[in-house]
Amino acid sequence: MRNDTARWTPPGPLSMEAPGVRVSEAPLPRQVYISGIGVLDRFEHERVEWPDIAAGETYALSLRRDRVLYVGDPGLAPGYHPGGLAVTDVTDGYRVLDVTGPTALDLLRRGAELRLDRPSRSVMRRVFGIDILLYRRGGELSFRLHIPRAHAQALATHLRA
Repeated sequence: MRNDTARWTPPGPLSMEAPGVRVSEAPLPRQVYISGIGVLDRFEHERVEWPDIAAGETYALSLRRDRVLYVGDPGLAPGYHPGGLAVTDVTDGYRVLDVTGPTALDLLRRGAELRLDRPSRSVMRRVFGIDILLYRRGGELSFRLHIPRAHAQALATHLRA
């Protein structure tokens, strides 16, 4: 079988800095998809929707009516659980970036229509043509992005431009 790995550069660090904005990688302990009927109600106190600000070290990102991405350890092993819950560890499926600073929202708005005055139940957004999970973390001007690992370099290229 032919080996084409030398044709692409390996993914590098995604950190960068510009006037008024800083982009840095955020290491997270674990990321877990939890799917099933009533999953949003189960994580009601930890659930983060757009444009909520995530607090604490563990929280559940609302993706759709039957799925959350739990950041941290939900105390559930991967697999099917009684009550119809399905748990999948996707820790290695996403690279996570923090975008902070007074012009962070302006930078992200270059790639998407983002409005803080329009709430949404889901944190899923399309930024620069890439489906990501976007929410505020730690403050009004701090955003966290979960980017599918295969698209992280493409997003970094758009942010640098």
